[in-house]
Amino acid sequence: MLSAKEAMIKKNFQESIDLFTEIINLDPDNFDAIFSRGTANFIEKNYQNALEDFTQGLSLKSDSSKLLCSRANTYLALDHNDSALHDLNQAIEIDPHYISAYLTRSEVMERMGEKEQAKADKEVGLRLQQQMSQSLLESQGFMFQTW
Repeated sequence: MLSAKEAMIKKNFQESIDLFTEIINLDPDNFDAIFSRGTANFIEKNYQNALEDFTQGLSLKSDSSKLLCSRANTYLALDHNDSALHDLNQAIEIDPHYISAYLTRSEVMERMGEKEQAKADKEVGLRLQQQMSQSLLESQGFMFQTW
């Protein structure tokens, strides 16, 4: 697993796909390898393979908002907006604070001509991002004053 992840870090995506495939052949339920191979496939624009990997991963962890959002991005790359929207709605239902799901859903809504909903999702995503940044800074000892 380590060499497959190292190949990804070094941007040797095809090598990482091959190594993750070897791992999956030995352990078909290795969620980390399946998700990572899907990510590498997505980066390499092997969208159909990425879609298959993310779908396989969801059969193991159906409540993974990160995986649903990754599959939604793959659907977007394939211009399957309705499927992307379905996955993003599900991701937000699972984790209402998942920033990426709101920002990606904003893009889907924009593509579908739903400008008001796109704007609302973007605002929620940006507000959550700001809250998370502020919380992180406060945990590091920075304090904010609201006037």
